[in-house]
Amino acid sequence: MKLIRHTLRSLFVPVLVIFTVWGWVFYLMVLHEVEDETDDTLENYKEIIIRSALADSTMLEDHVDIMSRYYIREVAGEEAKPDKDEFFDSTVYIEIEKEYEPVRVLRTYFMTADNRFYELTIAISTLEKEDMIETTVWSMLVLYILLIGCVLLVIHLGFRRSLKPLYTLLDRLKNFQVGKTNAPLVNPTRIDEFKILNEAVEESFHRSSDLYNRQKQFVENAAHELQTPLAICLNKLELMSENPDCTEAQLQEMAELHRTLSDIIRLNKTLLLLTRIENNQFPDTREINLNQLVRHMTEDFSEIYESKALDLQIREEGTLLCTMNESLASTLVANLLKNAYVHNYEGGSIEISITATGLVIANTDSDKPLDVSLLFSRFARQSKHHESTGLGLAIVKSIADLYSIRIDYRYESGMHKFMLFFQK
Repeated sequence: MKLIRHTLRSLFVPVLVIFTVWGWVFYLMVLHEVEDETDDTLENYKEIIIRSALADSTMLEDHVDIMSRYYIREVAGEEAKPDKDEFFDSTVYIEIEKEYEPVRVLRTYFMTADNRFYELTIAISTLEKEDMIETTVWSMLVLYILLIGCVLLVIHLGFRRSLKPLYTLLDRLKNFQVGKTNAPLVNPTRIDEFKILNEAVEESFHRSSDLYNRQKQFVENAAHELQTPLAICLNKLELMSENPDCTEAQLQEMAELHRTLSDIIRLNKTLLLLTRIENNQFPDTREINLNQLVRHMTEDFSEIYESKALDLQIREEGTLLCTMNESLASTLVANLLKNAYVHNYEGGSIEISITATGLVIANTDSDKPLDVSLLFSRFARQSKHHESTGLGLAIVKSIADLYSIRIDYRYESGMHKFMLFFQK
C-alpha cells in the first residue's frame, strides 16, 4: 500500500468520528437553543396574559389562534403554586391538518385582586423533533461528504506536494544501476530532513559504485593473475611428461598433478563467475529463445556423453522467451544439462519439457531424492563424480535469483526433476 493511501485511510476514521460527534453536539445545541428561545417566549406571553387578565376580567377566557393558545381555569388555593413555572412538551390536534402537532407548554398560576387563584396553561407551536432530526441528519450527511472529501483532497494535494522530494528519491533509488552511468540527483527542497536524506542517498550511491568498481577490478585481476600461472604450470607438466627419461611412476604423478591443476583452473573460473554474478556484472540483456538454446546444447552434450547411450526426449509445448544476459542464459542451461548428463548411469534417460513459462529437466540416477537443504549450497556434493566441483547448482541458483526465476526440485517416478519458472 502506498504511503499516501495509508495516511488518508488512517485520517479518514478519526475525521469521520470527530465530525459525527461534532454533528451530534451541534444538534443538541440547536435543540437546546430552540427550547430556550421558546421558553423565553412563553414567559413573555405569561407576563402579558397575566397583566391583561388582572386589568380586564374578560381575558380570563380561553384563547386559541394558529400559533399559540392559552387556557385559564380557576383552582383552589391549596392547588395553586404561584412561585413555580412548569415547562414540558406536548401535542395538540390540528383540525385543518387532521394530525397532532408538537407544542411547548408552560403551566403557571396567578391570583387576582379578589384573592381567587387561576391556572394558566400556554401552548405554542414548536419544531417537530423528528423532522428536525431527519433534516439535521441529511444536512449533516451531505456536509460530511463534502467536507470530508474536501479535507482529504486538500490533505492529498498537500501531502503530494510536501513529499515530492521523497518520491523523487524513490524514483532515483528504483532507477539507479550499479556499474552504469547514472544521471546526477536533482532534488531541490527547503525541508532539512529531505536535504539530509538527499546527501545520505548520494553518499550511499557513491559508496556502492566505488565498491562495485573495486570488486570488478579485483575479479578481473584475479582472473588474469591466477589463470596465467596455472596455465604455465600445465604447460610445463606437459613438457616434462614428454621427457623420455621419465619413469612410469613419474608420469603417473604428473598425470595426477595435471588433473589437480585442471580442477583448480575449473574451480577458479567457477568461483570468479559466481562472484561476477552476485556483483551483477552482467548488465547487458536481450531476449533469449530457450527452446533453440536447449536444442543446440543437447546436441553438443549428446556427442560428448555418447558413450553413456542416454535416451533423450525433448517435449516442446510452447516457446519459452526470457530477457537476460546471453552468457548467463547459456551457463544456466548448460549447468542443468551437464548435471543431468554427468549424474546419470549408462542407458539412463533424460526428459526435457519446455512450456511458455517454464523449463523442466529430469534425469535418472540414484533411487533416492537429494537433500534439498544442501542442493544449491556451494561445495555441497551429493555425488563423488570427479567432474563435479560442487558449484554447478550454486551457479544455477545465483542466476535464477538474479533474474527472479523460481527454481524447484522434485523426485518423482525415479527421476530427479529440476524446474525453472519464469515470470512474464
